[in-house]
Amino acid sequence: MAWLRNDEQAIGQTIAEAQRAYQEGHEIFVSRLRAKSESMRAWAVPDAAELIEGVEREGWQLSHMSETLIGDVLPLMTCIFRRR
Repeated sequence: MAWLRNDEQAIGQTIAEAQRAYQEGHEIFVSRLRAKSESMRAWAVPDAAELIEGVEREGWQLSHMSETLIGDVLPLMTCIFRRR
């Protein structure tokens, strides 16, 4: 079972965790991103792009991404990365 973290961390910290996981030889890295929106309409998610690009710079490649809702309104993206 996957647990949601109550704490939030900066994207830079997540990228640092990806770098450490790569250096330790892990084959898979999973990251979650909660998107905050003010209304239910189309919007850009620059934090998601920044996270994906940053993790991929550390030697990972986005393998799968899914999105779900927490409650009725808070999107949660789960990104699964694999080593290149």
